[in-house]
Amino acid sequence: MTRPPPRILICYLVRNSGHHAAARAIEAEIRRLAPFAETRCLDLLETTHPTWSAIVQYVYMSTIRRTPELWEALYDNFWFDWLTKWIRPLVQRGNSLKLRILMEAFQPDAIVCTQAHPFAVLSAYARRQGKPIPLWGVVTDLLPHRFWHVPPDEHIRYVVPSQTAMQRLMILGTPAERIHILGIPIQADVLAARGKTISRDAGRRVLVMGGSRGLGARFATIRSLDRAAADFTIDVVTGTNRRLRKKLLAARHRFRHPIRIRGYVQDAMAIMRRASLLIGKPGGLTSAEAMASGTPMLIVRPLPGQERGNTEMLVRHGAAIHLDRDRDLPAVVTSLFTNRSLLDMMAARAKALGKPDAARDTAAAVLAHLPREAPPP
Repeated sequence: MTRPPPRILICYLVRNSGHHAAARAIEAEIRRLAPFAETRCLDLLETTHPTWSAIVQYVYMSTIRRTPELWEALYDNFWFDWLTKWIRPLVQRGNSLKLRILMEAFQPDAIVCTQAHPFAVLSAYARRQGKPIPLWGVVTDLLPHRFWHVPPDEHIRYVVPSQTAMQRLMILGTPAERIHILGIPIQADVLAARGKTISRDAGRRVLVMGGSRGLGARFATIRSLDRAAADFTIDVVTGTNRRLRKKLLAARHRFRHPIRIRGYVQDAMAIMRRASLLIGKPGGLTSAEAMASGTPMLIVRPLPGQERGNTEMLVRHGAAIHLDRDRDLPAVVTSLFTNRSLLDMMAARAKALGKPDAARDTAAAVLAHLPREAPPP
């Protein structure tokens, strides 16, 4: 009797976010390793509660922009965890009508979540239904926060980027045998897929990125960079920040360094491989791509919460330098280009931390732990 192809549900939160990029990378590798598998990749909150999804995104972005100290105080906070422990089960009970319809229609053989909220919701759903569905929580920052932890179960597993991240989950109560150190899933860049490389010696380029929303790339930051005495080309990726892109295009002829301006890109690693230095915010996916491409970072004003932890990890391992002020950029950039050995050392440290095959390894692990009635990869 021919067994049906496995169905794998992949859930993230917020379209065009790092969680979304990691989900797409895993889905692409599952399809490559198991062409017979059926996958579905979706924003779980938007699918089941579209109004709440819009509200959550608005509140999060408003908090980050206007009162970042509030987000800093609440993120991974023990007391906030304790105060909300009676409320979260109501929000994450895994019993909404749209969720039940989704699960009954698709009937996944395995579930992969790249964000903590859908991971908690689907964990609650599995417990409520009494269904032994393999559930994977893929942590997309260098340090997992406490809200990733759910009641231990033999069908729940985690993918983390490092031994330190593993130890953090173990402190929260996750059994070590349920944690896989595979890295943060990223999509292989176009150049690597074609077997091509670009030498950084062909011309020095400084890449300025602000994440998918362009929050980390400010006009003032780029103007400060332009005051550096060293010769280089400035590459700016503005993401979905149209206001910044428009402002840069209008002022491009006033920059003393050559400048190239891009909006949202899907081949970030290809651009990173050309860069001698990356200036921006250390989001989980940006950090993973920088490490995989061996690109040292200058971090200016990381966002509160998860990016603070990413900054600490990158700086501790010598792959990045953290600056508090824009006005320090010219001197530091000039010093790095003058002291080439230091820049090369940072690039080597970044490369040593990188796990470019994380998406493939995660996909292989998910396929290897499918229920026995599903066909093997």
